[in-house]
Amino acid sequence: MKVHLGSCEYKWTHANTSMEQMWIMREVGTETYKQVEENNWKWILEHTASRTLPADIYCCCNISVEMPDTKEATHFMIKHSEKVT
Repeated sequence: MKVHLGSCEYKWTHANTSMEQMWIMREVGTETYKQVEENNWKWILEHTASRTLPADIYCCCNISVEMPDTKEATHFMIKHSEKVT
């Protein structure tokens, strides 16, 4: 199952670093971020050039989570049902 949680923009130099995780947590919220991390679900981060800021410096990151078919995942999907893809 895959759930899209949002998107954010930050510098390309932050991609694939600990700073990227800070931006993700800021976008999805601390509670949601911790739940994904505690369950060891896989973050799916799709990077594209920013459309609103200089594209050579900033990227846009679409944030999704891939999870197995478990009780915890079902509860998470119900909570975020408007974002399920």
